[in-house]
Amino acid sequence: MKKVTIARAGWGTWGHVFPIKSLIEYLNTSNHAKEVEKMYWFWKKASLEEETCKTLQKSINNLFFLRINSWKRRREKSIWAFIKNIKDLFLFSYWILQSLILIKKHKIDVVFCKWGYVALPVVFAAKLLWKRIIVHESDVHPWLVNRIASKYADKSFTWFENVFPKATVVWQILSNELITPEAKPSQKTKVFVMWWSQGSKDLYEGLAKVLSTNQELNNMHFDIVLWKLNQNLKPVFSSMENVSCYDFLTQKEMGEHYTSADIAITRAGTTSLAEQELFDLKLIMVPIPRTHDQKDNAKRYVKHHEGILLEQDDSEFLKKLEKTLISLKSYKKKLSWRNKEEIINKSKESIITTILYS
Repeated sequence: MKKVTIARAGWGTWGHVFPIKSLIEYLNTSNHAKEVEKMYWFWKKASLEEETCKTLQKSINNLFFLRINSWKRRREKSIWAFIKNIKDLFLFSYWILQSLILIKKHKIDVVFCKWGYVALPVVFAAKLLWKRIIVHESDVHPWLVNRIASKYADKSFTWFENVFPKATVVWQILSNELITPEAKPSQKTKVFVMWWSQGSKDLYEGLAKVLSTNQELNNMHFDIVLWKLNQNLKPVFSSMENVSCYDFLTQKEMGEHYTSADIAITRAGTTSLAEQELFDLKLIMVPIPRTHDQKDNAKRYVKHHEGILLEQDDSEFLKKLEKTLISLKSYKKKLSWRNKEEIINKSKESIITTILYS
């Protein structure tokens, strides 16, 4: 049986890079590894994807990174955004040609599209060369690239129902590194705060204000991840005895925090929500205001998992956050004792089986 050469394209934020990284790692350590000739990761130069791929290459010999460009649709209403959209639209045919050459040169058999604008010329090139295309969509409402890619896909996978016609519903693609030994119960209610970097500076500053002025919350412990763009806020929390701050957490470290935490204060990206719900955390969700997908994701978790939705642009946001935390100051999560590793592996197994054998 001929070995398969796989290309993956997925974009931009940890919520999409982690799943592709996890899928590569799972395949490399599974019984399916012997069926794979080579694996390629398409994306831009000097990107998070390239950095992640270089790390994986230290232990995976048949993984390679291919640098390409692509058109990004800019939604701003300025004349410069319009000019750049027109310019990139003309260049798009060149990027398809670039992808055609790379797919042909490296004898790629199947393209896995997670999300993101760089994936689109790769998908078009794969279709022109009659290569198989597999799509995975995380969100309730798919973004433009996956809406287009799904029309050409041989198989689409989703997390939510009724996203694409004839799609197979699987779970999110999560990392096995999240699985850690169960932590000893803490007497204090533990809150894990992960707003990421994007547009979250005001949220972290607002939380600091709430914690410094409300004595009722002193019996809760807050583990706060600031990420790259908010590390200068660490001194704001330094005098608070019930707060621990972190610049960055690996997937393993995040799993350790999920295991010990009772509550998560989070954005509403589907990867983060799936991880936190798997570990039975009470979800307090603050979607990024300018995106429709995160709010709709949060609404699903309110309906099905008793999550709490707070609006960042609500004039009463800080008051509502404070009131919510006070109402949960003695909250302890109820463990479902689900087989987490089995749940994580099931979706990846479905996707990899389709990539290799369909």
